[in-house]
Amino acid sequence: MKIKLLRLLILCVLGIISANTLAQDEYKAEIGVSGGGSYYLGDANSQLFKNMQLAVGGFFRYKFDPRFALKVEIISTKVVAAQNTVNNSLYSTDFCGEFNFFDLEENQYKQFSKKFSPYIFTGVGIMTDMYDGQKFPGFLSLPFGVGIKVKLASRWNFNAQWTNRLLLFSDNMENNPIYNNTNNLNGTNVLNNDLLSTLTVGLSFDFWEKSCNCLNNNFSK
Repeated sequence: MKIKLLRLLILCVLGIISANTLAQDEYKAEIGVSGGGSYYLGDANSQLFKNMQLAVGGFFRYKFDPRFALKVEIISTKVVAAQNTVNNSLYSTDFCGEFNFFDLEENQYKQFSKKFSPYIFTGVGIMTDMYDGQKFPGFLSLPFGVGIKVKLASRWNFNAQWTNRLLLFSDNMENNPIYNNTNNLNGTNVLNNDLLSTLTVGLSFDFWEKSCNCLNNNFSK
């Protein structure tokens, strides 16, 4: 009797594990938070990772399939450059398409199914207060970068990413005599735009359950 109960218990546990495994890709979207550091690279700073500042934010990701997704991310940070030429708090909002190199799901029957995947992304963004006197909504950026995603559990995910935002507007620093002589700024042109970069990690939760993709075959007699 005890052996039968033990077998039944084992079958139940295996059934639960199997159900959780199958449920891991049954959600269309995820919402999460992120945090890390940011740095500015441009006329007033030419050194990578210099003057790192705290960056925090949140994101929403819509998954078209295990490879492709669309993400909206909002980041709040501060930009500090050499000799206080830039010292502003700002918000950045990015709209990016993402591509996973593996099918990000736990499915033992798919050849390229993985619980982790490196990914790349690019899109468009808007930014406020990068420079003195510049306000929303006129300042576009081109975000792009790389990252890695990991499925921690059936509905929990982890990601780490490096984002670079090419600022598609002139900083106008060279028109200010305070900057020109003391900081040796090198000019603004189409090939010399500044970058705002962030190194962040994020934790997200899956929601918006998918509708069943089952085939209901009715056979007539």
